Amino acid sequence: MKKSLLAIGFIAILVACGTAKNSTAKVEAMPSQSDVDRVASKFPGYTLEELNDGKKLFEANCALCHRLKKPTSEPESEWKTIVPRMVVKVNKKLGSTVVDASGEEKILRYLITMGSVPK
Repeated sequence: MKKSLLAIGFIAILVACGTAKNSTAKVEAMPSQSDVDRVASKFPGYTLEELNDGKKLFEANCALCHRLKKPTSEPESEWKTIVPRMVVKVNKKLGSTVVDASGEEKILRYLITMGSVPK
């Protein structure tokens, strides 16, 4: 009986560690120049470097509070509402402006770009 309870407790700890809210899991899709080219009319002058910066900011900051959503999980209109609210929350949580207006725009453009990947 004690061994069973210990085994169950150990498994529960492993599961809890694997599902922590501040998971540092990475988003699957790696941005490429073809992604930048696909949204060139929407974001003139947009570069692969900016797209990758947005991905890094998204992964580093959004995972502080919750699991990362896939960019395809929300339509563009929702990301435009979600991202500004979340930037306020992360800056408040960290006690400073970690994500400024430029960073917010990079995150938003990253999500919109990668969320528009053809299926």
